[in-house]
Amino acid sequence: MMTSKGEFMTSNDEAQKWENPLSDSALAGETEQGVNEVTALPARLDRYHVARSRSLCMADYSSKMGDAKTAASMHRCGAWLVFRQYYTVGKVRLHAATFCKKHLLCPLCAIRRAAKHVKLYHTRVKAAMASSPALRPYFVTLTVKDGADLPQRFRHIQNAFSKLQQQRRSYLRGKGPHVEMAKAQGIVGSYEVKRGKNSGLWHPHIHMVWLCATPPDPRKISKEWLHLTGDSFIVDARPLEGEGVEGFLEVFKYALKMGDMPLADNWEAAQFLARKRLVFSIGDLFGVEAPDDLTDDEIALDDLPYIELVYRHTRSGYQLDVSQSRLDPNEPEPDPLEGLDFDAEKRAQFEAWNRQRLADAEADQQALLLREAMDEVNRLRETDARIRQALLMRRATMSPNERFDDDRLAQLDD
Repeated sequence: MMTSKGEFMTSNDEAQKWENPLSDSALAGETEQGVNEVTALPARLDRYHVARSRSLCMADYSSKMGDAKTAASMHRCGAWLVFRQYYTVGKVRLHAATFCKKHLLCPLCAIRRAAKHVKLYHTRVKAAMASSPALRPYFVTLTVKDGADLPQRFRHIQNAFSKLQQQRRSYLRGKGPHVEMAKAQGIVGSYEVKRGKNSGLWHPHIHMVWLCATPPDPRKISKEWLHLTGDSFIVDARPLEGEGVEGFLEVFKYALKMGDMPLADNWEAAQFLARKRLVFSIGDLFGVEAPDDLTDDEIALDDLPYIELVYRHTRSGYQLDVSQSRLDPNEPEPDPLEGLDFDAEKRAQFEAWNRQRLADAEADQQALLLREAMDEVNRLRETDARIRQALLMRRATMSPNERFDDDRLAQLDD
C-alpha cells in the first residue's frame, strides 16, 4: 500500500499494520446465526471494509509486481455493494457486487467464498449425522517440518497425505493394514501455508474435519504420519462440539489467513498455490460443489417488498449512496438512480460498475457452459476408451471361428 508520500510500505510495516486483522473473527461473523438480519448489517459492512482495505493494498502490490490485470480486477472488487432490505421481515441480502474471485489475494472474496463453503459442508454434515447417529465430528491437523522452500515443503506434505489416502483406500478394500483415517466415514479439509511463528520459515499444514463413529487415536495418527513424512510426528486430533462448526471455520479460513501475511509473502504464496486444489473432501462429504456466485444465496423473499440499498466504498468505510423502494413485487425492478440526488459523476461510476458486473456475469456463465461441455466430451472419451479396451480384450480371447466387429473398433479409432 502507498504511504502519503507515494512510497510502498515495507514488509515489516505491513506485517505490523495487518497483524491478525481478518481471520480471527471475520469468518465467524459471516457465518453466525442472524447474519442476514437487518441489525447485523453495520457489522457486516465493517468486516467488508476491513477486507477491501487490505485488498486494495494487495492490488497496489500486484501493480508493483507488474500484474496490472489482477490489480485492476481487485480495485473493482467490492467497490459497490447492492443489498436488498426486506423490511417487513427484517432481513437483508447481498444482491449484487463485483468480485475479483482472487481469493488467495483478496480477503473480501475469501470471506464470501469461505462462508459459502462452511454453510454447504455444515448442511452435509448435519444430514450425515442424522442418518448415522453414531457419527461425531473430530478436528484433525497434520504438519510437516518448516522450511525455506515453499514449493518443496508443500509437495512434501501433499505427497505424504496422498499416500495416507491410498492407505485408507487399500484398507477399506481389504487390501492393506488398518490406518486411523479409515475410521472416518467422511472427511473435508484444506491445505494452509503460513510462516512458522518461531522459525520464520514456511509452515504448510492440513486442517480437517473427520466424521467418525469411533474416536481416532492421536498417538496412532502421529506414528503413521511420522512413517509417511520422515520429519513430523506433530498432529492434533480432538472432538468437536455439536455439529463441528468450529472445525469448519478453521478448515475454510485457509485463504483468509493469507490476508494476515505481509504483502510479499501473500503474493509469493498465492502465485505458487494459484492453480492447486487446496480444499478436498472424501467419503460421505465428497461431491459438495465449490461456490461460484459470491452474493448471498437466493431466499424465499422475492415476493416481499424491499428497499434496495447501494453502498459505495470510501476510505472511511461503506457509505449508503442511494436507496429505492419496490413496494409491489410484480412491478419491474426499479432504477436505483431514478429521481434521486445522485450527481453525474457518481451516476457514471455506478453505471460503469454495473456494466462491468453484467459483463463479468456473462463471462462466468460462458465459462461454466464451456466447462460443462468439456466435462461431457471427456466423459464420452472415457466411455469410448473403456469400450475399445473391452473390444480388444474380447478379440484377444475369441476362437478362430468367431466373428469380431471390426467396424465398431474402427469407429472408436476415428
